[in-house]
Amino acid sequence: MSTAFWIIITVLAIGTVAGGLLRMQAWLRKPAPPEVIEAARREREGEDD
Repeated sequence: MSTAFWIIITVLAIGTVAGGLLRMQAWLRKPAPPEVIEAARREREGEDD
């Protein structure tokens, strides 16, 4: 009984981590909003001065 319990807990933990990584990957693939790109461009131009 104890072994089955730990196997179930392990499978749930691995599923949770894998699901989180897939969600993070999808979030990182989305393009940045235009205002973020514009702010980064202005900051980069300010560093050149």
